[in-house]
Amino acid sequence: MAGYVLAILLCTGGNCDLVRVEPGVAYPTYDACAAAMTANASRIDEVAGRIRTEEGRQGETICLRDRLTIVEVDEEYEARISTIVRGSPEATASPVGTLARGRIARVTGTVAGTLWLRIALPDGRSGYVFGEHLRKLPVGGTPETSAAEPAETTRSAAVAPVPVPAPSPAPPPMATPAAPAARPGPSSTPGAAVRSIREFRDCDLCPAMVALPSGGFEMGSTTDPSEQPPHRVELPAFAIGKFEVTQAEWNACVAADACRYKPPGPAARDQAPMTNVSWDDATQYTGWLRQSTGKPYRLPSEAEWEYAARAATSTPYPWGREIGAAMVNCNGCGGGFDPKQSNVGSFPPNRWGLHDMLGGVAEWVADCWHKTYEHAPANGAAWEAPRCVLRVLRGGSWKSSPTDLTASARNFYDPSVRYPANGFRVAQDLAEER
Repeated sequence: MAGYVLAILLCTGGNCDLVRVEPGVAYPTYDACAAAMTANASRIDEVAGRIRTEEGRQGETICLRDRLTIVEVDEEYEARISTIVRGSPEATASPVGTLARGRIARVTGTVAGTLWLRIALPDGRSGYVFGEHLRKLPVGGTPETSAAEPAETTRSAAVAPVPVPAPSPAPPPMATPAAPAARPGPSSTPGAAVRSIREFRDCDLCPAMVALPSGGFEMGSTTDPSEQPPHRVELPAFAIGKFEVTQAEWNACVAADACRYKPPGPAARDQAPMTNVSWDDATQYTGWLRQSTGKPYRLPSEAEWEYAARAATSTPYPWGREIGAAMVNCNGCGGGFDPKQSNVGSFPPNRWGLHDMLGGVAEWVADCWHKTYEHAPANGAAWEAPRCVLRVLRGGSWKSSPTDLTASARNFYDPSVRYPANGFRVAQDLAEER
């Protein structure tokens, strides 16, 4: 039976270490550990504060699974989506590699009482992948592929090492951001809008918003089980951020003492997308926007996000069936851009004037993760679930491959965990089409 210990998670960017609060003490259940955390909150805060001062890093107290029961197996699985391989079966554990979508991994064990799987790494060590990210292959089976998405079927050696991310930048002095200028694209790209779309901004440091018309579209695809079944969605008018939330916009919330997360490190760049934010951080920001402007800001639903990303198209990418070159910021998309240094608006917009819907940073949406679209809402609303433990990310990031950047591709992550490639954009209800 697994035990749980109290630990302080120290992070600089995506590089995290753990410090045990009570060496030698373990609790039989997570609830018992959480109760101990509450009962000893003052002492733990004192320890965490001292560590923050000494280490110069953010500290977060967590209950960590300490002892593992492994059920030995020897099976082959295919990665359903690109996923992180971690050093231990915890979402907060340090990455030791990545497993690209379509790759095959040898699973050597299952972690009892969890959804985590142990896989073999090329150097002989073991890593851990969240089981929902993989699908078991039948004996002698092959990965499920389509003509539009060729399989990458190398074995466990396909696990790529993950470099230690650089520290996240710290907030700069407050300044009013100017609207970023888009890189010019050819007239055949989505830069040519198909209808007049109204833009607005509710305050100097509020995100620029684009009011989208009501309408319907076919959500999902037949490419991946998580994107099935394709289904018709009808949405009312709403507004969505023209860009991902920038560091300058986030810092306005920090300056107002409404957003707790203050990225450590050197001065930030105002027009860079805000990164390394959790779903909880993103909802804290939208709550501040609602309170400070009186307008109904929120995260977009997954359906709204895909509707906005497609911009009245039905191809895998808003500009066609191929990724092309230098159209987005991703791993293997070309153009010679430093993937972590591109400002928002550095790539062509889609037909509705929205920038960076694909690539850049993966974007949190409001929905709870569901394995498929079976019984999904048809009205564009966010799809919630009781005791939701995973939230949806859309659009892929600068670390993603082109196959993970289609308008229909889905991913998920723990809502309380920060990751350097995750960011967000905001949405707003509209009383009527503007």
